[in-house]
Amino acid sequence: MSLTRPVTVQFLKNPVILHWGFDASWLGEDEFGVWLAVPAGTKRWKGEESVRPTGVDAVFCAPHQGWWHLHYNGASGHYSHFVDIVTPPVWVSENRYEMVDLDLDVGRRQDGTVVVEDEDEFEVHQVKYGYSDEMISMAEEETALVVSMFEQGTEPFFEVAASWLRKLTP
Repeated sequence: MSLTRPVTVQFLKNPVILHWGFDASWLGEDEFGVWLAVPAGTKRWKGEESVRPTGVDAVFCAPHQGWWHLHYNGASGHYSHFVDIVTPPVWVSENRYEMVDLDLDVGRRQDGTVVVEDEDEFEVHQVKYGYSDEMISMAEEETALVVSMFEQGTEPFFEVAASWLRKLTP
């Protein structure tokens, strides 16, 4: 598959500190959001420092609505699904979107176990980065929602995500 239209995915810490970033490629868009290809070997960075490239093929979903960002790699890796709880992704150009990482993460392990990570970091960063009351409440609500969606098998996290990954790895 020939991937076109590069897209930079930039996670921030509130509001302008660079966090994780990825080079990706536009795959398409559906009713859930914009889907990006993140093939194994994709360039990524933390802050301004390059780090080891991605290890497995994956897709990202930047939702049209929601305070989450999906990283889906199917049967590869420790987690099949990893959802960062973030402010809604904002397209700052046609080739770049940004969001503030609100620390909480929801992972679904290969055995189906759902875990919430970094609750302690979330508590510390509420003060350190000055999260607004809305950011705090939305992060907590969205975390509970994503956990429920994982437990109930709700889309776009399952067959929809798998179908986008198949476009990357036929």
